[in-house]
Amino acid sequence: MKVAVIGLGSIGLSHLSAIEKVENLELSAVCDINEATAIKLSEKYNVPYFTDYMQIPGNCDADAVILNLPHWLHCEATEYFLDNGFHVLVEKPMANTPDECKRMISAQKRSGKKLAVAHPQRFIAVNRKIKEIIQSGELGKLNMMTEFRSVDYFEESRPNWFKVKKLSGGGIVMNYGAHALDKILYLTESHPKNIVAAVGNWKTEHDIEGHAQIFMTLENGVSANITFSGYDYDGYENYYFFTNGALKVSGGARLYSMINREWVPIELPSLNYMAFELSEFDKFVRGEFSEIPTAEFGAEIIETIGRIYNG
Repeated sequence: MKVAVIGLGSIGLSHLSAIEKVENLELSAVCDINEATAIKLSEKYNVPYFTDYMQIPGNCDADAVILNLPHWLHCEATEYFLDNGFHVLVEKPMANTPDECKRMISAQKRSGKKLAVAHPQRFIAVNRKIKEIIQSGELGKLNMMTEFRSVDYFEESRPNWFKVKKLSGGGIVMNYGAHALDKILYLTESHPKNIVAAVGNWKTEHDIEGHAQIFMTLENGVSANITFSGYDYDGYENYYFFTNGALKVSGGARLYSMINREWVPIELPSLNYMAFELSEFDKFVRGEFSEIPTAEFGAEIIETIGRIYNG
């Protein structure tokens, strides 16, 4: 499958590297509004470049596109490429609003092409191991989970559009909450039932939230707590509580199990999550069984984030 990568920021660069690792994928073009960046990567990968994604249909031999664009462009670009006969993998979050998600799903249906959302949590080694432990029952039944994440969300290096609600759809909940919800729904194979949340911003002039605490119960009875602070201290830990034990994830990548009241590390397999993700997208397009998140899953994440913003 021939793929064009649109948007050449950090995630776009990771996609370019991952495509080389997937046997059934071939890079056909790169696109970015920064022409110098586009030219540099065009020369590196020996493919044509574009500075306007609307130039790609009719001028590029591609079957699919990977969209690494600012959030407010996800809906518009997805509709454009589906309507022009391309399969689409759009970066998370799927869009800024549930209505935009509906438009994207409608475009998928009328085009007959495939649309998937790049929610990566299920392709990350630590989460796959947790899912394996949950399904094995070796620690009993999962009953609670909690995520704590603290960063300087308003750091100068973050592109300014992230800090404008009209463009980003929201702040730390829209960006990192999409990851947390992806992880929760993947691990529990359930759906949010009740949600209580407190969301605010007490430290900056921007119109997006800088902190949030979210408590939800799922349809299967598992509860989840999410705490985000976007002001200063860096920290990232997850806990999973079972009837016969507990798991801890530090830094998003190191897994521990509580044994005799001590945290004991669990060895994880080596896994390139983005190559895994793109391989699953390829299977999805081919009509094979795939773990790639569907458009309907992506829309559920956006609908849930809306419920969080509504308290």
